[in-house]
Amino acid sequence: MEKTTYVKTLEPLLLRSEGKSEDFHILPSGTALYKYHDFPEGHTTYIAYINIKGEFKSKTVVSDKINLVYPIWADTIQPEQLSKLIATTPISKDDLVDILKARKMTRDDLAQIVREWKD
Repeated sequence: MEKTTYVKTLEPLLLRSEGKSEDFHILPSGTALYKYHDFPEGHTTYIAYINIKGEFKSKTVVSDKINLVYPIWADTIQPEQLSKLIATTPISKDDLVDILKARKMTRDDLAQIVREWKD
């Protein structure tokens, strides 16, 4: 039996759908991602397994395309996005620390963000 290989995120990632809300949605640090496919355009598709407990509102869509996959996109969080992220998105202290470390931001950088924060 072959051992499973995956990557574990060390920082939160921003999730977005094409043409959808500009609100931030976060994939938390520590999420296991399973590599699926590398594209020549420079991006990689990963699979994240999600357990859903209970019923949820949905609809079944039948595509006229064979093997259609409609992915969401994930990006690293950039320093200039941090102020809006903090103001509009529930984010844990640990995830915030991981973002700051990943972007090599200092306490002074964070203090500047807080000073510029608009309520």
